[in-house]
Amino acid sequence: MKTLCFTQTELEFSILASMLASEKSFYTCIAILRPEDFLSEDCKKLFSYLKKRYENGENYEEICAFLDKDYEKIAMKVLDFPLPEEHVLPAIRRLIESSKRRKELEVAKLLASEKIDRTQVLSMLAEIERDRSQKGGHIKVCTQNYLEKVKNFYDTATVPGITTGSFELDRIFTLRNELTLICARPSIGKTITALKLLYNQAVSGIAVQFFSLELTEDEVVARLCAIHLKRSLKDIVYCHIGLEEINSALEYLSKLPIYIEPGPLTLPQIKAKIFEVKPEVVYIDYVQKVQPHTKFPSRKDFLDYVSHELLEISKRVCPVVALAQLNRQVRTGKDEPTIDHIKETGNFEQDASNIILLHRNLLSDPNTLKMRVAKCRVNKAGYEITVNFTNGIPDLKLKEDEGNEKVSEYAFDF
Repeated sequence: MKTLCFTQTELEFSILASMLASEKSFYTCIAILRPEDFLSEDCKKLFSYLKKRYENGENYEEICAFLDKDYEKIAMKVLDFPLPEEHVLPAIRRLIESSKRRKELEVAKLLASEKIDRTQVLSMLAEIERDRSQKGGHIKVCTQNYLEKVKNFYDTATVPGITTGSFELDRIFTLRNELTLICARPSIGKTITALKLLYNQAVSGIAVQFFSLELTEDEVVARLCAIHLKRSLKDIVYCHIGLEEINSALEYLSKLPIYIEPGPLTLPQIKAKIFEVKPEVVYIDYVQKVQPHTKFPSRKDFLDYVSHELLEISKRVCPVVALAQLNRQVRTGKDEPTIDHIKETGNFEQDASNIILLHRNLLSDPNTLKMRVAKCRVNKAGYEITVNFTNGIPDLKLKEDEGNEKVSEYAFDF
């Protein structure tokens, strides 16, 4: 292959040129490579700049349309070296191998200078091999890591994971590094249910980030105010209660660890905001409203991409709770939904660890909300929780004095 004949500098130039020449190559390189993989300082500087702009939410077209003057000079050096798309991945692999060899040489130099012993060498070389994933290894290492996590839960007498914000749901599952879906038809209450859960979490001291791709920040704050005061949204919006009471509620809310991010937003923008805030739980309201940052072959391909990216965030950063719309086969407020009714969700059904379906009969019993756990990887699916939906707010309570309970007496005790 042509890349085998490249010098190190030509290899690095060809990868950066391919990033600037092809959208597919750009996103492939951003996903796999790191600045330290480049030996040339100029190449390292340009790649860091491109990656930072991507993480700040800019897409390929926006980044390539304008480069700062200093970086444009570097880009002009590399533009004569683009690779065909089919050669980009082999070039990336070669660059990674070159990076690994440099790290191994540094280890060898440390050994030669007697700064480390042979045992440390073996450990460092093993880390270099696993550097890309930061996971796995011999089962002895994995079991030791898991034991440390389990011991922490027993020492603190808490449930493994983060509270869902509802004691009823905590008895079925808790929020771990997983993707959870909350699904419903319009007007059933998925947004207010999510806000009630995150309100409970924030009151417990958990930092939550709420991406509102449909409502403005004022509309989100009004709903949180209604939740806090246990009044209807109409009372808040039309000022049917005193200003002092509203002001007191807003003052209380202002002290909670809640971050509101109104849309519209693309997924790169969402990821950039998550990396900036570093919350403990993320909410997306709702997944079908995420904006494409580039062209995709089909709507399904785009939603598959969204599902994969949110799953990666849940695994590597924090739990993600994503809201989703059910399709029109479920008549709003009449039919009981099933997992088959999730609207144009691509791989979400497969990627999600937990799926909750919400239902209210708007004609016969509008003040009752049913929450059916249709999928749960740590417990049996099929549990249904019924809660009051008074004043348009689900009555989801946190368990009082939960710290006094042992894990075995608190979680999954059906």
